[in-house]
Amino acid sequence: MGATYSYLTDSTFIIYSRQKETDQYKALFEITEGNPLSRFKHEVYAYALQKNHTEEKSLYLYCGYSRVAKCIREIENEVPYVIIEFSAPEHAERWDTCREQIPNVLVDISWLQPQFSKHWVFQHEDNLAIRKYQNYRMDK
Repeated sequence: MGATYSYLTDSTFIIYSRQKETDQYKALFEITEGNPLSRFKHEVYAYALQKNHTEEKSLYLYCGYSRVAKCIREIENEVPYVIIEFSAPEHAERWDTCREQIPNVLVDISWLQPQFSKHWVFQHEDNLAIRKYQNYRMDK
């Protein structure tokens, strides 16, 4: 049984990154309003599309000291993948149904999702807490 987080409470959510060059963690955003998973989704799309976070090798969503999700870009046999590992299948299911939020606009909208979908396709995983996407256009 995985951890559960109420997205409607005053819990502190922070998006962290890990730097490519130094391997150090860096706090990027503290999320005090809106849906933290929707905000993380937007940042993951920006990361996958290389619109943002180009110096990071991974992104993380934390609730307090507990990791909710980790996202990493990997190359397997010259094929780019984005892999999101959630702490529980429930969080992955919420990922599937939520849309994006950007700072100061607390409305779920598909900001980068249409562009993401033009480049990345969902790959089935047996692990219910993982979401994996393949870049079928092969742009690295």
